[in-house]
Amino acid sequence: MNIPTFIAIDLETTGLEFDKDEIIEVALVRFENGKATESVDYLVRPATVKLRPFIESLTGITQKELDESEDFASLAGKIRSFIGDSPIVAHNASFDARFLKSAFAKVGIDFENHPVWDSLTLSRIAFQDVPNHRLDTLVQALGIEQSRAHRALPDAEACGNLFVKSFEKISSMDSWLMGALVRVGAGSHWEALFGNTAKADNSAAENAAAGSTPGYKISEVAAESGAAVPAKGRRVSEFFDEGGLLSKQIPEFTYRKNQAEYAAIAERNMYKGGLCVIEAPTGSGKSMAYLVAAANKAVAGERVVISTATRALQEQLWNHDIPQIEPLFDGRLKVSMLKGRDNYLCLRKFEQMLECSAGLLQSDERDSFMALLPWVETTLTGDINECTSFNHNRNRVLWSKLSSSAATCEGEKCPHYSHCPAMVAKRRAAASNMLLVNHALFMADLKLDFALLPAYEHIVFDEAHRLPEVSNQAQGRLVSFFGFRNTVKTLVPSRLNKDGLVAEIENRIPAEEAALLAACEELIGALNETEKCLHRFFMKIGKRIGKLKTDKTGLIYRNGILAEYDADPKPFVDQFLVAASQADKLFDALAAVPATKGLVKDARGAMEELSRFMTDFEFLTKAGRNDWVFYLEEPFNPHTLKMHAYPLHSGDTWKEKFYPWIKSALFTSATLAVQGDLSYFVQKMGMSSDGPGKRPFLKVFPDEQARNSRTSVIVTKYLPKPSTAEFGEALNETLLQVLPKTDENALVLFTSVSTMLKAQAALAPAFAAKNKLLLCQHVDGSLDGLVSMFRKSRGACLLGCQTLWEGVDFPGDALKLLVITKLPFPNPSDPLVAGISADMKSRGENTFKSYFVPEAYMELRQGLGRLIRTESDSGKILILDNRVVNEAYGKTFMRIWNNKQQVATSPEELNALL
Repeated sequence: MNIPTFIAIDLETTGLEFDKDEIIEVALVRFENGKATESVDYLVRPATVKLRPFIESLTGITQKELDESEDFASLAGKIRSFIGDSPIVAHNASFDARFLKSAFAKVGIDFENHPVWDSLTLSRIAFQDVPNHRLDTLVQALGIEQSRAHRALPDAEACGNLFVKSFEKISSMDSWLMGALVRVGAGSHWEALFGNTAKADNSAAENAAAGSTPGYKISEVAAESGAAVPAKGRRVSEFFDEGGLLSKQIPEFTYRKNQAEYAAIAERNMYKGGLCVIEAPTGSGKSMAYLVAAANKAVAGERVVISTATRALQEQLWNHDIPQIEPLFDGRLKVSMLKGRDNYLCLRKFEQMLECSAGLLQSDERDSFMALLPWVETTLTGDINECTSFNHNRNRVLWSKLSSSAATCEGEKCPHYSHCPAMVAKRRAAASNMLLVNHALFMADLKLDFALLPAYEHIVFDEAHRLPEVSNQAQGRLVSFFGFRNTVKTLVPSRLNKDGLVAEIENRIPAEEAALLAACEELIGALNETEKCLHRFFMKIGKRIGKLKTDKTGLIYRNGILAEYDADPKPFVDQFLVAASQADKLFDALAAVPATKGLVKDARGAMEELSRFMTDFEFLTKAGRNDWVFYLEEPFNPHTLKMHAYPLHSGDTWKEKFYPWIKSALFTSATLAVQGDLSYFVQKMGMSSDGPGKRPFLKVFPDEQARNSRTSVIVTKYLPKPSTAEFGEALNETLLQVLPKTDENALVLFTSVSTMLKAQAALAPAFAAKNKLLLCQHVDGSLDGLVSMFRKSRGACLLGCQTLWEGVDFPGDALKLLVITKLPFPNPSDPLVAGISADMKSRGENTFKSYFVPEAYMELRQGLGRLIRTESDSGKILILDNRVVNEAYGKTFMRIWNNKQQVATSPEELNALL
């Protein structure tokens, strides 16, 4: 095997924005025959941008060093000469290549079409069993030597060595994979790498030419043959009592009174039937309690569904908790996990994509598709979530071309029907007596009148505090220009190139079928015109709002778009109907051309998706429903404008469609109650606490871990009220006083992105002066990367908002100081919040007391939960909102920590308390 000569490259830049930031270091390493032979490393003086403290801290490069260096124009010739004609290799090459091409272009050097190979892509193909494909993770996992991370030369050399290892691994894999890579990489820079290798491997070359398919590993599952014989259930007390079954099965198990009582309540609820809402603290053993009760009911012959909000909890139940109790049921407990259908790969679509990759794959999708190839060959489930080499959330359009869907399924006519991943998962679910799902799939099933899940009698909702939001989102409607465009792209990706499903269909129509060929061209034209009509409609809304001279990013409307913004949706609706009619006629006529069968099925599926868009579009443009809130988001740009509609009372759906028929439902979480009262959650979920209907049994378990003894809460009384103009400056002064001198990790939670960014700007110089790590969400990279870096550091500070208020754990020493900058009240200017408030006021309710305070209370509990997650966690909480001690409603929040706060009345007192 010969590895071509290449130049490994790494850049350090002043930031991530291509139009603003500049290169500050360029490192180049020449690799010949897989070995590093020569290197150069240049510091580059930026023309206008100054070095941010975070970049200085991360790289160790100082502003003084840059000021003494040459600018890029002076170095460009040397860099270009070193590269020569050799391909460049970088990790996440689109970043480095774009910066480098832009810098070369500014000094008159053409580098636009120079071959670029990405070690990130190659490593995703080669190493499918690592948690992620960041350079530092791969360096550690593969034992690649690296003297220092986040400096250009060590990173470039590590990148080059990773590329070599990845290529060697791929070359040793089977010939089908190499043949598939040759086929997909044809016409791109990858052709030079994979094509030469395939020529040396005759079987790979043959596979590439023949377009062969892999030997799939997905097992066939027979359809359910009949109900299992129910077994007599045991009482949960037999499991949880001292000396019981769990203590014999799980070595570390100890009896806990609250856990045993929880299990007994769950058991009683399932046997008697009804609704049950239980709050139990984190670490109290609630998952084991409801799992045992659910398992007893399942083996007794009644299916139980367990629904969670997060993948993390679902995987904990699947990989840890359930395997612990399964042996206690002698093989009678049949557990399966089911996800939404679009999580599963469609093998027919995959083979079609592989065969027609030149027409169906866009150039920016090629690398991601190549990373899927080894996974497709080895997966046992076809569940895309298990593939660490492919992020389907970042590749939504590509994954939509590959995922299973009812609209594109050929059913029993499909050659892969027996081992279709979606069908196999469905058969396993039907054969199970305990089924794991997530809240999103449950809501999709509810929305489709229970068409997705097998019949069940009981359900447990863990992380139930997320249900009101998930329910609201699932019932809501949303349309945007790119929501339409992304579906059209599967049919007609571009106006210039003959690609996409319709063009691929056209390629398979015999030349003598002139009418069909003409119909394809007409459909392409009609779809393009439909897209233009939607763009013009959104443009008209933007122009109209621009005349209103408002700076609001969310605008509520009630009487329809035409009435309020003088934008008529009819031209778009009419044009879509023309395109839909043409599509139906064409697809019906293509039944006489068997070669187009699979492509037509997928094209029909895309048109069905556009029809669903149209249904939502008409609902949103007509508006006029008092029980919904309608609003526009980002309305000034047609590409960013979104039209939203959400029900004001999403709990009504539960009351009408779910509670009447379910035998038992248990809702549980660590944060459901407001001041120990579950009424707010009950009301939001449409349960009847009085009057007709099933009344829920309510229980709040106290915290057995004595968390308050392991935390100290400090509240600053002396800062201005958060609603005043002076608060922002005072907040930053206090953060400057506290954070740079803190030796342990600190997390600061904000309710506003703009406030957080101002704090970051104020803190950055002080942290740089002390050579300490300051990380900020929305500034310093992806959230996963920030959290990982923060956990590994000590004396670091992480500034965050929104997603960091819940769902992220920092165990042990990873977090010792939690700062709450402001009570997390809902934003009154948020259209949905405003709609709910207006509805409550119309009924004479006190919106602040009945809505704003409970929402803030529950959100604050979630935020405080970042500090104490286990029995060994401890730390301090600093609250910088003086309303906690100055306002009457502050007493509500004090009850979270049993009123055991210390109050700082001056900066000096704060220093003493910390």
